[in-house]
Amino acid sequence: MKKILIIVISVIVFMIIVVACFFHYKTLYDKQLSARITYLERHVELAGHFTDSINRNFSKDIKQIILTDDVICFFTGDEACRTRTVDRMKLFFIRYSDFVTGIKLYDNNRNEFSLKSDETGINWLEHNFVLHEQDEIILEEKLMKQGRIYSWVIPVIHKDKPFGNIEVNIDYLKFFSNLFDESLFSHYQWQWVMSPEGDVIFSNRKGGLKFSSINKLTEALEKGERETLMHSAEVDGKPFGVISSTYPVNLLQRDLCLVFSSSVEGLMKYIIENTLPVVFGSSVMMIILLFFVSQIIRELKKEIKSRELLWNTILKMVEEFNAAVVIYNSDREIIRANNKAAEQFGYASADNMKGEIYPEPAFIDENNYFSKYLGGNFNREQFVILKKDKEEIILFRTSMPVTLGKGNSTMDMLVDVTMLETARKQEAIASTAKSEFLARMSYEIRTPLNGIIGLTDILEKQDLTDEAKNVLGLLRRSGELLLNIINDVLDFTKIVSGRMILDEIPFSLREEVVYCYDLARTNINESRVTMTCNVEENVPDKVIGDPYRLRQILTNLLNHSAENTSEGKISLVCRLLENSRETLKLGFELTDTGKSFDRESLKKIFGDNISVESKVHQDDDESGFSTILARKLVGLMGGEFSAVSPSGLDDDKGVRVSFSITLYPNCKPSKNLNFDNISSFGNIRTLVITGSQTRDEDILGSLHKLGLALTVTTYHKSTINQIRENLKHKGKRYQLLVILDDSEFDGFPVVGEINDNGLSGEFIIMMISSNDVMGNLRKCILSGVDHYIIKPYELKEVYETIKTSFPQVDKSVPAPTNEKARRDLRILVVEDNKMNQKVIGTMLKSLGYSFDFADDGYAGYIQAKTRHYDVIFMDLIMPEMDGFESARKILEFDNSILIVAFTADSMPESKKKAEMSGIKEFIPKPVRIDDLKKFFTSHFINN
Repeated sequence: MKKILIIVISVIVFMIIVVACFFHYKTLYDKQLSARITYLERHVELAGHFTDSINRNFSKDIKQIILTDDVICFFTGDEACRTRTVDRMKLFFIRYSDFVTGIKLYDNNRNEFSLKSDETGINWLEHNFVLHEQDEIILEEKLMKQGRIYSWVIPVIHKDKPFGNIEVNIDYLKFFSNLFDESLFSHYQWQWVMSPEGDVIFSNRKGGLKFSSINKLTEALEKGERETLMHSAEVDGKPFGVISSTYPVNLLQRDLCLVFSSSVEGLMKYIIENTLPVVFGSSVMMIILLFFVSQIIRELKKEIKSRELLWNTILKMVEEFNAAVVIYNSDREIIRANNKAAEQFGYASADNMKGEIYPEPAFIDENNYFSKYLGGNFNREQFVILKKDKEEIILFRTSMPVTLGKGNSTMDMLVDVTMLETARKQEAIASTAKSEFLARMSYEIRTPLNGIIGLTDILEKQDLTDEAKNVLGLLRRSGELLLNIINDVLDFTKIVSGRMILDEIPFSLREEVVYCYDLARTNINESRVTMTCNVEENVPDKVIGDPYRLRQILTNLLNHSAENTSEGKISLVCRLLENSRETLKLGFELTDTGKSFDRESLKKIFGDNISVESKVHQDDDESGFSTILARKLVGLMGGEFSAVSPSGLDDDKGVRVSFSITLYPNCKPSKNLNFDNISSFGNIRTLVITGSQTRDEDILGSLHKLGLALTVTTYHKSTINQIRENLKHKGKRYQLLVILDDSEFDGFPVVGEINDNGLSGEFIIMMISSNDVMGNLRKCILSGVDHYIIKPYELKEVYETIKTSFPQVDKSVPAPTNEKARRDLRILVVEDNKMNQKVIGTMLKSLGYSFDFADDGYAGYIQAKTRHYDVIFMDLIMPEMDGFESARKILEFDNSILIVAFTADSMPESKKKAEMSGIKEFIPKPVRIDDLKKFFTSHFINN
């Protein structure tokens, strides 16, 4: 049966090939035939046009000979006349040499002259003689035939009387032979001439030639029309098909038909010769192809059978999986599932799930831990939570595309990770409890510290005896040491929990390193220990990063080295490791000749596998957290840390600590701008670019106070073109561009567009932002911004910033100083701790302020409701009503009050919660009198 099917398919394919080849070559034949007809018609037309031109000009050129007096005096003996006439005859003879065989001139006095050329065509044969008998004078222009010779006779008239004749002997066969020589392709075409009677008077095809359908050609000749037809011809008794194209002409009063013919036998032969091999070859190829196809089909069947077996095995394995498997289509219709899936989704069996809609995963508030705790390797879409009765099932989902039936499908594999997630939750709860414990511990310790350090600030301003000053110094150092311990513990906790955020501010690297170096020198005996510090020259000084954390790292490590080095040397070196346009990588190496430690001791000191109960050195009074914290901070700043002992400076002594950190270059754009002629703020033409929705009147007001020549514009698409156009007007050109950035208007696309258009180098650019986020300063530097100011700011800051770019401005005028803070403020202090009340009250009194106290949040709320206050200092953790709720309630009825948090709880969560309650400012406990001064100066100056 299979063989019969293959034979039938082969026959059908063969017939298709034959038919396809037939139509293909039929089309090719028609195209070739059409091309040949076009060729014949074009060439016969060219030959006809040439013949017509000969016919038009022949008689006219002869008359150029006889229409002169030279002909009349030709036989009078006048040599000049004779010579001129003979030259004209020769010129005519040469022009029509393919048609003319001789010229004869005779008059009515029996004089005759003949002109011919010899066989070479180079020499002329001239004969002049007297006739025995006078030839008849022909009185009209006509064609005469004598046997096979044709003559064209034209009368010569003198004074209206016949003088003689010019007789031109012509050869039609010679003319047509030369005419057709240029178009002769004997292989497939030839030319012939037919008379009106249908006789072939000339043909350049050898052999006896006969044509059919001559009557159609003679009819066309009689009508003076062209004709193209297919007919048959016979040469030496052999018939064949031809195409003929005709062109009727009249040559010297003789109607003739020019015919160009071509055989079509070559075309048919070409078609047959090409068709048969192709048909045969295609058939052979098809048979071979069918053979291979049958082999492929056989192999495919084997493979399909093998795949079916594999698929059945996979399905059996899926059924045995200790995980739910669900396969569904693009409409989420379940195609297949296993019994584990049916069990988890509450179906009686897997068959009951077929055709059901697979539910979309729902992400509810309870699932927020996905984004908090899973890290970058997971996302919350990978987890499904099923609630059954009182229990909750956590499924980890893996999805992959599969092909099953028609269309694309998806297979979800869901693994029950409830036990793992429960353990993780318990760990998270424990971690949260630890953080809350540390925060509470910090709060409990900071509260009495607030009193101790605050009172030392106040006592230092009193006149004390030297002994009292020494005691006060010890008290301050003990308090600050305890505060440092608390800060180290909290910083360590923040790093471990991933909640520490680094600052990005500009600072001088060398100043920070030297500061830490000078601080550490106070802890050594310089007569026995030499301390050196070297920042290599290629290290950039102006950088962006967190100087406080760098200071922590260096101070903690230097202090540790100083405490363990009683004699010898301590060396700190800073070098540049990597430098790019966007980042800097710095390397630090700290070596000493102090105590040496084994590997396990180093791990304990610097935090490998260390717990909170880590080693504290017996001979110091510092926290063991300092070195651990330093290492953690190095990792947070994108660096690497290593410690080895001995250091290599002195035999087997000391420790060498190497670490790197990543900072950012603070290379302000170099601009070749000369503002030496600008001597006052009023000469600085300033363009302020704001958003379309709002304008920050506070910022605009502060710029007006400086006396700048302001122009304010709203940003739109044509702003860049306006700035570019402004450069053309030297007298009105802006020197300073100020871009405002806030939560509703992002100023960075503006500075980016200015920079992309090559305009940032033409102006001093300042951005003032009330929406500062990490990375803003770096983006400013990369975009060509000269100054970045964060709101709120002091007017003096803006003044000094502008003066750095315009050094000649107001040299004789001192910078605006901050006015003294107002003293007529209404202040409420909400604090439940009596000691803190006394400390804060004493500080406020020393600064000249009066105030009221409230003992808890509710009391503060009631007092704020009965009396208007300018500022409320609010403790956050209080009984009955805490500071968060109290602030929220107060701001509900009066949102103009400035509420400041006095808090010992510096955890990020507490700050975020306070901000959501409307609290804008934070002063950490223990409160320092300088912090209060700075606060009042920033917010309540007289102007």
